Amino acid sequence: MLSVSHNQSDAQIDVSAGEITRQKIMDAAEALIIEHGFAATSLRAIATAASVNLAATHYHFGSKQGLLAAVFHRRLGPLGEARLAALSRLQTGQKSPAVHAILEAFFLPFYEAQGSELLAILPGLVGRMYAEPARLTQPILQEEFAEVVSRYIGALEVACPGVAVEELQWRFHFMIGAMIQLLRFQAPLGREASEETLLQGLDRLLAFTTAGIEQTAGGLQ
Repeated sequence: MLSVSHNQSDAQIDVSAGEITRQKIMDAAEALIIEHGFAATSLRAIATAASVNLAATHYHFGSKQGLLAAVFHRRLGPLGEARLAALSRLQTGQKSPAVHAILEAFFLPFYEAQGSELLAILPGLVGRMYAEPARLTQPILQEEFAEVVSRYIGALEVACPGVAVEELQWRFHFMIGAMIQLLRFQAPLGREASEETLLQGLDRLLAFTTAGIEQTAGGLQ
């Protein structure tokens, strides 16, 4: 019995040590990729910054692309889960929620992240994501956002019966573009960027996109 207990304890220590190593590698990769870009950041530089051996990066992530995907997923995965949970709560409480409420659920994780590491890291990470070649980031974005976009478009279809699905997809696409612009620069030109201006911008973006998405006219005739 004592031997089994020791084996279990050793396994827990191994798992914990492995997770610590993974997090150290992702921390180093995130900082270096944001600063220098994917192509200019080598696995060796990441391993050195993380104080691990090079083999550890291959062991935990398989490849440089696998590490990039893990870096993005660590930040974007919880956002997607929070958005899906917020929409599920909204749809449970209301048979057919309005556009404003649906989009509020989509942006809610940003408000809930006030003062967190996420809002400090996300602007640089998003900027880097869209600066890299599409062939590199598009599969990652597809993996991270496909279910979220599908669920939200479905909810908007119910809320906007007078707007064609294709038109809703375009409007949602434009909303994502505006959100990325806000995350990257946080404030209009000439104004100092801060978390406060980012949250003010989100309020304005919510109002702006609600009006744009629920507008029945427009689109291709």
